[in-house]
Amino acid sequence: MTLSSSPRAFDHAVVRDVEAEATTNARIGPYLRRNDRAVRETPQAQLRLLRRWERDRDRLRSRVRADPEQLADWRLERLRALVDSAYATVPFYRDLYRAAGFEPGAVVTMADFEQLPTVSKKTLVDAGVGDRLRAEHEGIRTLHTARTSGSSGLNMTVYQDNASVDFRVMVNLRHCELLLGSEMRPEDWRYSIYFAAERFSSLAGSYPFLTISQDTPTDLVLRHLSEVRPRVVLSFPSYLQRLAAEGVALDRFGVELISTNSERSTVQERRHYSEVFGVPVLDEYSSEEMTLIAYECPQRRYHLVEDNSYVEVARPDDQGFGPLVSTSLGNFLMPFIRYDQGDVVRLDTTGARCGCGSTFRMIDAFRGREDEALLDGPNRTVPSDAVLGLCDSTLVVVDSNVQQYQIVQTAPDLVTVLVRLIDPARGSDNPRVREFTDGMPKLFRHQRMRVEVVEVDEFPTFVSGKRRLVNVEPGARA
Repeated sequence: MTLSSSPRAFDHAVVRDVEAEATTNARIGPYLRRNDRAVRETPQAQLRLLRRWERDRDRLRSRVRADPEQLADWRLERLRALVDSAYATVPFYRDLYRAAGFEPGAVVTMADFEQLPTVSKKTLVDAGVGDRLRAEHEGIRTLHTARTSGSSGLNMTVYQDNASVDFRVMVNLRHCELLLGSEMRPEDWRYSIYFAAERFSSLAGSYPFLTISQDTPTDLVLRHLSEVRPRVVLSFPSYLQRLAAEGVALDRFGVELISTNSERSTVQERRHYSEVFGVPVLDEYSSEEMTLIAYECPQRRYHLVEDNSYVEVARPDDQGFGPLVSTSLGNFLMPFIRYDQGDVVRLDTTGARCGCGSTFRMIDAFRGREDEALLDGPNRTVPSDAVLGLCDSTLVVVDSNVQQYQIVQTAPDLVTVLVRLIDPARGSDNPRVREFTDGMPKLFRHQRMRVEVVEVDEFPTFVSGKRRLVNVEPGARA
């Protein structure tokens, strides 16, 4: 697509149909993910974002190697503006900060900021922050939403405006460049294996982004990669496990990088996949609330994305491990300020510089995000991306009436789904929940599985204090 420098000339253009271009055969068509979000991408929105990227990309790139003191000054000003904005526009934060003795303008130093109370998904959900936002912005076409449960299983809708979505897209573009070690070209395809399509399939025709279902057969993915020839592939680690079984190097198809997301994987696994596929396989650490929190650089160190979120480790133990408390620097509409996700990490405090050149701080070790895979008979498991995909399309959807859930395998042939309901009077007998209970047994190939739904008010916790979305009890291992 040839772009004019005049916005008026682009008014009647159409969105590049990336999915149609990528429908190279009849088999792949049903597996392509199309953007079905309430806020549709438009030529004008794509052009706006392309121009923002072209204007700001050099600044974004330079921040990765910026002097830490200069970055800290920029971040403090951003945090001060964020806190004052939250106080003025979000009653939850105003009440919370008033009770703590805070008043607008009181954040002058980072020490002041770190005295603010922490929040969690549960406190935001219980306070109805998202519900109030939805009511205040009803009918506004630029209110972007994303439904999330994360590793806690507690459902929440995250709201964003155009500014925060644009910033997210630009940070993700830069993320690919950091992993590649070179700039993304406008003609470079990104190819994602995921539950849902990205908000933008291209930027006014440039930087095409394609998403396919995690249910796509591996032989079909390999054929499709050979036809689309993306430069970057983004995938669940558990899907890579299946793809690696094919034993096909992906560099022959033009792939230069694979980035893993959504599930925890080990360095050893990623090194193995790198050898099989012939390209680096590097990880990202992200959430719907914070977007990109950290990335694994080519030196295999996890760098915090310091200009996207501010990360603290609260109450570290004698080994330096503590809850990760983070603040989104990009979402002023629905602020996440000193937000405890439930993950436990340890930061690198040695002051060592990474060989990749980034001056962003590093995560030294993770303790958490360790959901267990369901057992499919002796010595076999159900791929976690398949379980998460089923949850995403059923239990996470608002009309499931499920506010929180946990999947517990209590016996070799029994999965119990614990659910806390949004409206207990409506119960859990609805099409979405039945779709889940019908779909779960189909994920097991070697074990006939029963599924039962149990409505609960509270969920069990573990020694770490973090709930697991998927738990396999000892009795299931018999």
